[in-house]
Amino acid sequence: MAETATETHQAQKRHRCDWCWQFVEVGEEYKRYRSFYQGNAGTVRMHPECYDAMQDAIIEEGGWLEWTPGQERPEKKTGQPQEQTDA
Repeated sequence: MAETATETHQAQKRHRCDWCWQFVEVGEEYKRYRSFYQGNAGTVRMHPECYDAMQDAIIEEGGWLEWTPGQERPEKKTGQPQEQTDA
């Protein structure tokens, strides 16, 4: 599998976070990378705190991780709780 470098973007439209499945709202920052595997391409978008949680989980698992969207969304580094935006 090949991946592009992770980039930080400001959402121009609403996206679902591929980690927690909550929405990344217009104007919010998010992390994005693209992956390529066996002729298939995909784009992964995550809240910054979800991306950090994924990176921590990868380290804990020894370098590889498969996940299903719907993981718990961690608190932002500021310690502020997250609002639910599933509507």
